[in-house]
Amino acid sequence: MSLVWFMLCSGFVHFTFSTNRLRIFNFTGTPGKNWSDSLQECKMDPSASLVTLYDEEDFTFVINFLTDIGHDKTAWFGLHKHKQPHRVATWSNGEPFKCNHSNVNLANGTQRCGAIENKTWADFNCSDQLSFMCYKDDVFTLIENENRNWCEALQYCRRHYTDLVTISNETQHQQVIDKGKNDTFWIGLMYDEWKWADNSCSTFRTWGKDLKESSECAILSHSGSSMIERACDERSHTLCSKGYVRIKAINESRTWEKAYDYCEKNHSGMLRIMNKEDQEAVAQWLNHTANVSGPFWIGVRQSRVFGFWIWSNSTVTYNNWENGRQPEPERHLSDHCGVINKTDFTWREEDCWHQHPFLCEEEILLMD
Repeated sequence: MSLVWFMLCSGFVHFTFSTNRLRIFNFTGTPGKNWSDSLQECKMDPSASLVTLYDEEDFTFVINFLTDIGHDKTAWFGLHKHKQPHRVATWSNGEPFKCNHSNVNLANGTQRCGAIENKTWADFNCSDQLSFMCYKDDVFTLIENENRNWCEALQYCRRHYTDLVTISNETQHQQVIDKGKNDTFWIGLMYDEWKWADNSCSTFRTWGKDLKESSECAILSHSGSSMIERACDERSHTLCSKGYVRIKAINESRTWEKAYDYCEKNHSGMLRIMNKEDQEAVAQWLNHTANVSGPFWIGVRQSRVFGFWIWSNSTVTYNNWENGRQPEPERHLSDHCGVINKTDFTWREEDCWHQHPFLCEEEILLMD
């Protein structure tokens, strides 16, 4: 049996087993699978897994997606408890937690992350927004005025340095304290008795009231719009996704350049649509998530000198221009950029100085 990946309003589109860049979602209507069988159903495509949820935008998309395809019950997604018999805290680089300086409360059954507060160890909800400390080689760097949740901080450190700081001995402990001044900041310590099937880093939780300490898997409740703990051998439907880059819709109007700068600073860059699979993923996302009419800036613009269309790192090869024709330069040194329409998902040119909401992309971060 092959997976059928849902596409917009046009019914079903069969994808061959290939690695998608942009994340796309699939709901299987076959009921009566336990969590493990649902995971295996997703993994019939080696690049797919049960869905990971990263933020409220993701959660809203999934609820809208299930509503739009007429599903009003529950579905398995990727959250499940660790199989380890004891609750173990680990560093983001994979090292076990052995330090004696910690007063971190890691035994309360919730996701907690380690921080330094007023030069002492502390723990916070991993979704809190704090400063953070990165390291590269033997140099520790405190990142201030860039408050992020723990996973976002980890992504920043891995992108620009090596990792969030790990404290393995007394010397490192003192260096971290000295560098941290009197600030409150994340370090690389995380405890979570839950994990995601694809090993992603996500701090997002939206538990319902029906919590069951003994349950080891989680379902999405469409009616209650929440995560619910369930025994892994219960039966439900299956929600899969594949792709290693997330789409982020920013519902704030900016010029193209300001939108580009925002995406570069806060995400992995402005959205690129490199092939048909990317186009289908963007169309699916816009069809079920953004609550504004668009259009949205994407990361394509026209060369002011030569007139051809370019992404940030390449020329345009695949395109989906309105009316099937690539816009021609109107005049020398024109300033045109690309938007995608929300109604039919075609592209068109606009003056780069116009203001629109925009689309960024975010590489998915995996835990070591």
